[in-house]
Amino acid sequence: MSLWYDKDGTPRYEIKGKGGNLRPTTLADARKNGWVPSVSTVWKDVVAAPGLTRWSLDLLFKSQLLNKQRPDESDESYRKRVFDAYTVESTRARDQGTKIHGILEENLKSGAVEEYYDELIKGTKEALLEICGTQDWNIEQSFAHPLGYGGQVDIYSDEWVVDFKTKDQLDNGKKPWLGDGYGVQLAAYDHGVGGGRKLLNLFISVSSPGYVYPYQWEDKDRLFNMFTTAFNLWKLIKRYEP
Repeated sequence: MSLWYDKDGTPRYEIKGKGGNLRPTTLADARKNGWVPSVSTVWKDVVAAPGLTRWSLDLLFKSQLLNKQRPDESDESYRKRVFDAYTVESTRARDQGTKIHGILEENLKSGAVEEYYDELIKGTKEALLEICGTQDWNIEQSFAHPLGYGGQVDIYSDEWVVDFKTKDQLDNGKKPWLGDGYGVQLAAYDHGVGGGRKLLNLFISVSSPGYVYPYQWEDKDRLFNMFTTAFNLWKLIKRYEP
């Protein structure tokens, strides 16, 4: 789903349809209202994501392994059943990441701890404190930049901009795949909220609660140039200058 923001930085992810029900915002809606695309919308529309592709193919393969073809089942029925299982599992993984982001947000705001997630929260906060020190964090704040893009930052301070990435199969002590897209997102966020900050990803393990792999991106100019190049291409493809 594409994500959009108005010029004040307010999320405009959904809009009322003709029947009055909410539906996902489209490019046509954005054009009509002058809304700007998110960093992730720009990037995924024009740049291949090899890490995500590998993850999707691996999940599809596992779905096939766990759902053997029945003797009386047609190839078409079997194909549909495997893809249905894959869709359920990929949706579960996406929803799990959204839930964990919400849990971390609430804990950072109020100190609330949800059952079964205490080790995950503790590991994340310990990593933040060890790397960044004590900070006055802005939590889940959205923005729109005059360049014509927007976003919602997990947390940022005067010194750091941080993005959480949950990983379903990140075993204790292992290193996650580090694609430039993660750094590009952070560089665009940093520019969007004023610039001058250090960029940090925290890769949070779901399979080994409490394990967090931190990665600080150094080449900020290169990463932001990658984003602006992609954004220029996006505008040409979409024929939209937000």
